[in-house]
Amino acid sequence: MMKFISRTLISLLCIFAAQSHSLATSLEQSPFYNNGPHYHLDDKLVMGRIEFIYYANVDSLKGVGVPAKIDTGADTTSIHALNISIQSSNPKFADLQGEALLKSIAESFGDPDSEWWLDSFDTPERNINATVKFDLIHPHTGEAITLERPLARLSGIQGRGDHGILYRPVIELALSSGDITVNTAVNLTDRSAFSYPILIGKTFLREQAWVDSSYDYLQQEPEAKIISNKETAYLDDLPLAISVSLANRRTSLNAANIKVDEDKKQVSFEAVGKNNKSKAYTLPLLKMLKIGDKHHPMVNMPISIGQELKHIELLLRDRSKRSTQLRLGTEALNQYFLIDLSAEFLADKALKSAMDFANKPPLMMSPEERITIDDVTFKAEPSFAVNTSLMRVKSLKTLERSEQNKPIAAFSATDIYNKVYVFEQPIDRNIVVGEVTRPVITPKIALAGKNYQTDIALELASKDDPEELLIGESFADGPVWVNTRTNNIFDKRAVIRAGYVEQAKVEDLSISVKLDTGADVSSMHAEQVKRFDKNGKPMVTFTYRNSDGLEQEFTREVVDEMTIKARVGEKANSRPVVMMEVKLGNVTETVRVNLQNRENFSYSMILGKNYLRNGFVVSSDGRFILTKQP
Repeated sequence: MMKFISRTLISLLCIFAAQSHSLATSLEQSPFYNNGPHYHLDDKLVMGRIEFIYYANVDSLKGVGVPAKIDTGADTTSIHALNISIQSSNPKFADLQGEALLKSIAESFGDPDSEWWLDSFDTPERNINATVKFDLIHPHTGEAITLERPLARLSGIQGRGDHGILYRPVIELALSSGDITVNTAVNLTDRSAFSYPILIGKTFLREQAWVDSSYDYLQQEPEAKIISNKETAYLDDLPLAISVSLANRRTSLNAANIKVDEDKKQVSFEAVGKNNKSKAYTLPLLKMLKIGDKHHPMVNMPISIGQELKHIELLLRDRSKRSTQLRLGTEALNQYFLIDLSAEFLADKALKSAMDFANKPPLMMSPEERITIDDVTFKAEPSFAVNTSLMRVKSLKTLERSEQNKPIAAFSATDIYNKVYVFEQPIDRNIVVGEVTRPVITPKIALAGKNYQTDIALELASKDDPEELLIGESFADGPVWVNTRTNNIFDKRAVIRAGYVEQAKVEDLSISVKLDTGADVSSMHAEQVKRFDKNGKPMVTFTYRNSDGLEQEFTREVVDEMTIKARVGEKANSRPVVMMEVKLGNVTETVRVNLQNRENFSYSMILGKNYLRNGFVVSSDGRFILTKQP
């Protein structure tokens, strides 16, 4: 049964309902309702790449959402735990603890993948009878919550480079997301070096969920509250002026007299609000985040916005020279909010949710869009600074001749492929902003395959304000919402089902690839990597080889360097990034691919978020759902 609404239909509904087109917007067609507030496809939950996960049977964490990365490339689920201790009452292991115990168990019974653990408790001589004691960290208070669970088995994780197998203790916990709860095998490890304390793998996803890596916090979208770029929030009784950032992930709070106690893992500071009012706090230190050459502490605090109390991770820094004391980043926006581009101070009343507008959806856009003007496609983004949409162009002049009794704006602009096009459009009117006069045109615009017209002001780009198309609040006849959970809403494809392994064409090679929603960037096996410069550009030559005997040498420009975060016990490493053309099903895209030696991995190439965001929902159950197995 198809309960997950086509994303193309979602885009059409949002765009053209706001433009007064005669398109039905019944409850079933709404992007926010599908027999409840959760998205489903083929009776399975559809999860975004990042979601809240809830501990179903841990009383002190009930109802507390913990941010998690949803990773179809991970066999096991992993949670952040500290003070992990393991003991066994089996005489063979009684004198061993921790890593030594895990290693001895592996050496006695074999690699975890051999599934020896399925009958390891059936006979006294094989009864490991081990328990694991560990601490979970409450994401709001920083409190350590001590749990004890039986050791279910081991997890063997392939280390990078020459690190070999890294063993982790595995226990069982009941975890929830959306409307499903799964008794899940999870491995315990210190994930403090990673962005999210939970990694959801196949032990949770199998037979339960699809993953759409083009969205973050997809399950939160229907309940998201509508705010504007200008609000007043409260930290206890301390008023804070709010603004939002569509570019920065972290939320910043204006703070003074910041003192970090690394030993106690605490930070003391004064939160400074409107009218220089302040309040002192001492809170658990979540982590230190490096920005530029400075480190800033992070804490979690409850913030009230329009009668809504939200726990938000806050970066403490001096914002005294800024007009707002609280700047919401995309992580907080993704978790809780949608932004109304054309409103102010919505929090003066009780905030409405997206579901309140299901029968009359507004225009929805994301921080990165593509808009076609007279058959040329340009990058576009929402702007809180303009009313009439603004296009900064490469060249601009007014022609004396006229069309339809109107002067002509002659201008050139650069499209998404870095090609320059020349346009001539009648000037409908002029608007004056400060000392600048902007001609306003009404060109033909294509969105999601439909045409309509709207006002766009023109301005010559400068060094400080480069070429760009800024979407203002008057772009649509009705409200304009900004959804930071995804990009390119206007271009969303219909859903493409795919297995966690598919056959893809990579340049001229047909190879099996692993679809990995946990990876930001796709990755390809590379041997004999040689770097050199050519015409001032960094280049790399490498050889691709797989177990089927396919081999090909490539030479590519290095477009980036990617630093990979290390697991505990490993070192971070840097990889060259190149551009490769990949075709999967009917989707062909040239994407960034990092090069690494993958000979210790099952698949010579993985496709990450930068490719999968093109419409794919990935299953952890099946292989070759979209393509034929070779």
